[in-house]
Amino acid sequence: MFYKTNKLKPINKLWLVHLAGAFSLLVCQLSYASDALYISQWSYQVGLDTWQLSPSVKQDPTPWNAQNTNLLLPNAATKWSYSDTSHYVAVIGKQSIQKDTFLSLKVKADQAKGLRLDEAMIQYDISPSLAVRAGVVNYKTSWCRTYEPDNGWVQEIETICVTKNFQDVTGSAPGLQLATNNTWGNYLVQKQIGIYRPLAFNYAPKEFGNYYPSPNFQVDSNRKFGFNVNVLNLDKAFEARLSYIRATQSATLPEQDIRGTAPQTSDLWYLGVASPITHRLSARLTKFMQHQNIECWSQLNATPWCNTDVVQKKGSTTLELAYRVTPVDLLSVGISQTKFDTNRKFYTPQRTFMEQDFPFYIETRHDSVAWRHDWASGMFGIAQILLAQQKNGFDNLDFSSHGNAIGLRIGVQR
Repeated sequence: MFYKTNKLKPINKLWLVHLAGAFSLLVCQLSYASDALYISQWSYQVGLDTWQLSPSVKQDPTPWNAQNTNLLLPNAATKWSYSDTSHYVAVIGKQSIQKDTFLSLKVKADQAKGLRLDEAMIQYDISPSLAVRAGVVNYKTSWCRTYEPDNGWVQEIETICVTKNFQDVTGSAPGLQLATNNTWGNYLVQKQIGIYRPLAFNYAPKEFGNYYPSPNFQVDSNRKFGFNVNVLNLDKAFEARLSYIRATQSATLPEQDIRGTAPQTSDLWYLGVASPITHRLSARLTKFMQHQNIECWSQLNATPWCNTDVVQKKGSTTLELAYRVTPVDLLSVGISQTKFDTNRKFYTPQRTFMEQDFPFYIETRHDSVAWRHDWASGMFGIAQILLAQQKNGFDNLDFSSHGNAIGLRIGVQR
């Protein structure tokens, strides 16, 4: 009911490759054309992940009773067909054009979220404290470690960072951002506000949250607005973030037995705090809350299943501890608790209330520990153990399952 696996369509994959290639070519041309280059930073990371999964339920019994998928193990709702062993690659680039203008590129490919262009934007610094960004920009809603070079996890412990189903609120889109950067006493305050259009340039033509109104739905409108505030104590390294993003979307359902429309809204709040406890130990606590409302209205006189009003409330809390054992060894421990609540109402063709479905819920808990070791050559390895429990149901009926996963990542970064 909540998750659906789709293979990446070739046209979208090629479009991303071509766009990334064109962007890189543009960077090279501008690099040779400009006499005022101040920054040129390019890095990459490639690696191999392998998992051994042991779920108590091998496959979902029914679409709504997703006892396997709801465990959110590495095989949950992957963009590409899941394999126990898979490769990944990430590229990060930053290139100055002029003194106050630079280009930024971030591209990553893995089986969980597919091939994606997370950043291809131009930033112009109006002043030391004010900048404008345009292009494919990152929402920066969360603290996902997608491109962090010292990431201690194979699969992150934060639910919002795990599957592609949250990419519409944690990812990127063509848009425009205004960013400020100010110091206030011992604090660095960074603020960002932006508008986003995922349909522009065919960037995300099928993005529609995690709820699919029909097999052949077509997204007609997808508009987003968001902001975030990040505060860092320059003396004690205490950090806090507050983020918000709103999406207003609509889709057409062309099937002959539906012939309807599906408007949808989504509001997500994200709060995070992080702080060193000792010179070796640090902690991070995050929480997100999302309210998603999707309606489905048919043009037919009969009463199809489409005439519904669905409300989903999602929330997750995550606690992480990181202990720097040695300069090249990092121990990470994490716990996350996630809950989805769904309420669905049915209506007649005249849009009068008919009946209400039983409230449905999903609860998932993750406990994980990981060890990372870095070598001087740029190679690194991460070993992770993940324990998962879930239960879902309605009307006093609980369908529970559990599982564990052992993962290993071997990578190189330059």
